[in-house]
Amino acid sequence: MNDYLRPIRDVDLGDAGLVGRKAAVLGALLNAGFPVPDGVVVTVNAFDRALAGDPSADVSMPADIAARLAEIDPALRDQSLAVRSSAAEEDLRDASYAGQYLTVLHVKGERELLDAVRDCWRSAFSEQVTTYAQSHGTARASRVAVLVQRMVPAVCAGNAFSADPVTGERGQVVVNAVSGVGDLMMSGQASPEEWVVRDGEAARRSTGQGAITEEQARAVADLARRVEARLGAPQDIEWAFDDDRLWLLQARPITALPDPPPVRVPIPVEVPEGFWRRDDYGSRVPWSPMRRSIFMDVYNATRHHMFQYSFLAGVEYREVGGWMYTRMVPLDGLDKIMQRVSEIVAAVRSDDAWRLIDEWNERGQDALATKTAALRDVDLGALDDEALLRHVSVVLDLVEEVHETHFRLASASMFLVGEFGLLVRDLLGWDVRQTMRLLSGGPGKTTEPALALAECARVARSRPAVRKLLDDPEEALSGGLADADAEFAERFAAYLRDFCHRSVGVDLTEQTLAERPVLVLGLIRDQMNRPELRTAGLLEARDEAVAEARALLAERPDTDRERFDRALVRAQAAYPVRDDKAFYTALTGGLVRYAVLELGRRLARREQIGREADVFLLTIEEALAALGDGEPRRTLVARREGEREWARVNPGPPVYGEPPAGWGGGDMEDKFSRLPEEAQYALRVFGWVTSEFQSAQGSEGEPENGALRGVAASPGTYTGPVRVIADVSEFGKLRPGDVLVCPETSPEWSVLFPCVGALVTDSGGLLSHPAIIAREYRVPAVLATGRATRTLRDGQVVTVDGQSGVVETVE
Repeated sequence: MNDYLRPIRDVDLGDAGLVGRKAAVLGALLNAGFPVPDGVVVTVNAFDRALAGDPSADVSMPADIAARLAEIDPALRDQSLAVRSSAAEEDLRDASYAGQYLTVLHVKGERELLDAVRDCWRSAFSEQVTTYAQSHGTARASRVAVLVQRMVPAVCAGNAFSADPVTGERGQVVVNAVSGVGDLMMSGQASPEEWVVRDGEAARRSTGQGAITEEQARAVADLARRVEARLGAPQDIEWAFDDDRLWLLQARPITALPDPPPVRVPIPVEVPEGFWRRDDYGSRVPWSPMRRSIFMDVYNATRHHMFQYSFLAGVEYREVGGWMYTRMVPLDGLDKIMQRVSEIVAAVRSDDAWRLIDEWNERGQDALATKTAALRDVDLGALDDEALLRHVSVVLDLVEEVHETHFRLASASMFLVGEFGLLVRDLLGWDVRQTMRLLSGGPGKTTEPALALAECARVARSRPAVRKLLDDPEEALSGGLADADAEFAERFAAYLRDFCHRSVGVDLTEQTLAERPVLVLGLIRDQMNRPELRTAGLLEARDEAVAEARALLAERPDTDRERFDRALVRAQAAYPVRDDKAFYTALTGGLVRYAVLELGRRLARREQIGREADVFLLTIEEALAALGDGEPRRTLVARREGEREWARVNPGPPVYGEPPAGWGGGDMEDKFSRLPEEAQYALRVFGWVTSEFQSAQGSEGEPENGALRGVAASPGTYTGPVRVIADVSEFGKLRPGDVLVCPETSPEWSVLFPCVGALVTDSGGLLSHPAIIAREYRVPAVLATGRATRTLRDGQVVTVDGQSGVVETVE
């Protein structure tokens, strides 16, 4: 037509510099037979003409270009039109500019067309386009063509990804659809329904308005696949149905598409006899082969120590279909039961529980702290292979030692807390919530990491230079922190050293906080704007509860008061041990991770595996053997990766088998009334603790009138926005005052609590970790909702009532 206007049919991919990437792609697809609405392109030459060489001038419509627009095909001009920007920088593989430039729909008549073209030109200089361009390393998108097409009278519309944009999976198409025009969805005015199409089968993945049928979803998926095949890369397309046919409105590469998941390798599922529960504690993914090879045997060998005051032999772990399952193992046979009775009687008479706790508090914890610190400070990169193998051996020995200590102390601390709970119930009639007031608030590893982080925040709050740097933690870490404030930099380094080398989550694949210093700086920045964390109030609340209990006991016999005081001292000493011992268990996990990663670095350097993280797909035995023989393990890694991916998308059922008769409790006193007095007493204590610990461990209850119900674990009421956090990788999402919603917590989560407004979990009982940590920080908490992480969403405002155990959505 001329240098200013081109029919879409006359442009191809080679014309992107003249007509913009969007128009060039549509022209190429139209000429290849794809259902693209006809139209014309106002070229970048017209844009240059409108600016008259002065990019700072206001964009106006030159008379000669207006005249040429008035001369376009009357069959097109007299219809309703869609006018879209088509910039040269748009729809690229690494920068889509999706939604940045202007689109004007339902344009009719010459005047509206001229105005729409001019507005598209002006959008090139908008603040949002400038910001987006600068974030991708360019000054701005300076040349814009404009695409003018027949408006499709859409009955339904949307977009489709020819590969899953979240997982990177190439075998499925994700289709989003709304009724009417697709721009309602792109602008956020309408929520789409989502379909997934795989192997010709379409399934609706989200609830919706019934915008499209299954047949239409398959047709859109077929169109997306054909566009991908034509353009040679996964595509994000926009589409629309009118009353007669499906139309293609746009196609662009999917930006930031993850690598495709590995080819899935099925794992044989061999179900053992008995009743097994899937072990979901702290993990929603299958264990890596490395973790399984190190920890499964350790758990099976040491966890029975936790049950020395019961008739359970312990917990057994098995892998089934790539997932870990556990079962409680009762003692087998009268001889073993009678032997356990003798052991229980001896333990009670010798006061073994108190001996273990007292020894830990007096010297055991300090000895373990010294040992782990020495291993933490080893420069692994400086070791030769032989020295590294010796280091790995020492760390693995420590794993077994620490876990045996962990479970022995768990049994002892539970016993002392349990006997105190029984005594308080008998003397005062108090329930577990009232009893916990007598124990919470003392020093220990529950609060120590957060208090140290709060001290970093206090120092930063008083230093303007540090405050300014922490506005951008990543920039602060890359340079300037030490120069700005050497004292703060040293304090921060000490915090990382002392508290951040613990493993987080269940698997070794997850980075420690020490490996994510930007996240830790972000937590300090967030705490600067919160009230200073103080523990005096916690101790005062505990002292008030103790005074209240002693007042009620004032008229009781001296023996009762003496029993109470003795049990109180013992329980207060035992209560913090839960997190104190777990601190070193997690620290040992961090030491294992570092040692295994060093193995991975050496294997990757020698090209035996592709990257250092692939070492987690080997067992520890295989990794050590590889270091010695120098042979490649890439084929094995690929198979393991495929097996883990298969397991991820094929989780086994929550349970296998039928629970045995009487599973979950029973009246121990009735069953064992003929046992020695010490054994009866110990079994009552164990029964009280386990019933409270396991109470309502994820009830899966349906919400009532939009409310979630669970265990009221920490009193108080709080209203705030939800933040769903699955694991440590998402800690950075939390903002001060958020309602933390998570599956469960572990001691490593304590650093978040100074910023948390309230806590809601899927599982947990009154003596579980999330209940303990919430009470320590006086955070209202509702646990064991069963489904909070699936029901609540980020940004949703809820009220958490930690007294009634109800979470309500605020309208």
